[in-house]
Amino acid sequence: MENGSNGFSHYESSSLYFYGEVDLNGEVFTPEDWKSLPVKDKTLIVGSLDENNYKQNVYHVKNLKELYAGKKVPVENWRNRLEAPEIPEISFSKRAADLLKITAVGEHSLLLCGSSGSGKTTLAENLYYLLSPPSRQSFEELEQVLNVSQSWRSFISPHHTTTPLSMIGGGSPLFLGEISKAHGGLLLLDEYLEFHPRVQEALREPLEKGEIRLVRKGQCKIFPTRFLLVATSNLCPCGDYEPNKPVRCSYSLRRCQSYLDRLSGPMMDRFDLLAFSGDWRGEKTIALKDIHKEIEEACFFRMNKRRQEVPNSRLELKTLEKMIEANIAPLLPQSPSHRRKRALLRVARTFSDLKQEMKISPSSVEQALILTVKNFFFLKNRILAG
Repeated sequence: MENGSNGFSHYESSSLYFYGEVDLNGEVFTPEDWKSLPVKDKTLIVGSLDENNYKQNVYHVKNLKELYAGKKVPVENWRNRLEAPEIPEISFSKRAADLLKITAVGEHSLLLCGSSGSGKTTLAENLYYLLSPPSRQSFEELEQVLNVSQSWRSFISPHHTTTPLSMIGGGSPLFLGEISKAHGGLLLLDEYLEFHPRVQEALREPLEKGEIRLVRKGQCKIFPTRFLLVATSNLCPCGDYEPNKPVRCSYSLRRCQSYLDRLSGPMMDRFDLLAFSGDWRGEKTIALKDIHKEIEEACFFRMNKRRQEVPNSRLELKTLEKMIEANIAPLLPQSPSHRRKRALLRVARTFSDLKQEMKISPSSVEQALILTVKNFFFLKNRILAG
């Protein structure tokens, strides 16, 4: 135990806080200031107490022998505090449902592009209801950083006029940015290309490292920033342009193409998935609740059959290469960048999880190629053509 400023001993763990005064015989006594301890939601273990002083999450031991003897101390289960949001009564087309499943199961960063009114925002917002329960680590990190109780994952959707400082945090005294508030949850950037270029570029390092280091006036703090990024965007200023469709935009094609210059190549590479909303038109026959059921089955397979706790979006290339079948090499694109190849195999791993395959199969690679390589190739060529 450590000695506090008042001379009493204390010991703190992730879920327990021991506080008391111990005599030479091992008897544990409770200091009078025990009620004012800053223990938040932890279970407090103290010495002998009057019956009238008991309150929730406070337990006592008479002496150290009880601890050595293995006296069981009830500890609140953090999962009991989780409260999943109610899934809306809404349906999607098959291709939109497939995209929702892939994104939610693997927690892959997603860029949605297409014309106005094609359902980009609706699909992005409903992803939140499909996410798995938060991990204990992200749940506790968020509470410690924000100092508020959470019941589920966070959902943050800043307006496109948000400043770089508001997005990443800073100031004096240091304050949290939107990316840290979204830790463990979903960050939705609607109308992504309308965000200031400095805001877009500021996302690159936090996305890659899962944290941000802020320094102001000699202060330095590290805030967690591991979130699912979903961005939506029109492909031209008027919102009418669609890939592989007749041009009916009210602006010139040249101006439509130059609009895409706001999307930098390095930032594009931070997205695992790129989807065009025009590709998922069709009858909306698949309910969100049914999509959620398939996602639960795939996540159960990943965690309990493959024994992998983290989502596929956090796997590195060396790990992924050990999971592939030997005969997929001919399917891989010629000389892809490290990030594109990693994104391809991450998403292929998710396709295989949905099919409950232990190895990444050739068919999963073929399915992943469209969303992780071909669509990016098309969009980059469109930018260069401008």
